[in-house]
Amino acid sequence: MLSLPPRPGAAPRVFGPAPHGQASQISPIMVQEELWERMRALPFVYMAPTLVSVSHARSLFLPEGIGTGPAEAFQGGREFAHIHPHHDGSLHVTLPKDIEAEVIDAGWGVHHPVQDVTLIYGPRNSAELEIAWRIVQESYWYALGAK
Repeated sequence: MLSLPPRPGAAPRVFGPAPHGQASQISPIMVQEELWERMRALPFVYMAPTLVSVSHARSLFLPEGIGTGPAEAFQGGREFAHIHPHHDGSLHVTLPKDIEAEVIDAGWGVHHPVQDVTLIYGPRNSAELEIAWRIVQESYWYALGAK
């Protein structure tokens, strides 16, 4: 369990299902970039064009042979997370069902209407960045098979 605090304020507007993203309360670009820097520094990950999102999304993959996560831990191929372009700032991650339920119940994201992934709202400040980072780490550990 993450023991997430409730996300302050109303939920942002989302659109979708294809593409699926965030239309209001957009994360400041510098906060998005800090989250991306942390994401791409995770051990063993590599960046490649997304297999499931809009063309300018930045995606993380695990190489074949690294990790033992279930098929559900990946969005397409070995992709487990991606962050949307700056005009959106949200991200999609795969999560175990209990973690996803906690994220949604605390108001930090929503389940994708078609795919088996979670939309995490873009962090609006440094405190929310820490929450988003914890959620991304859960997705990473799930893909590795550590969850």
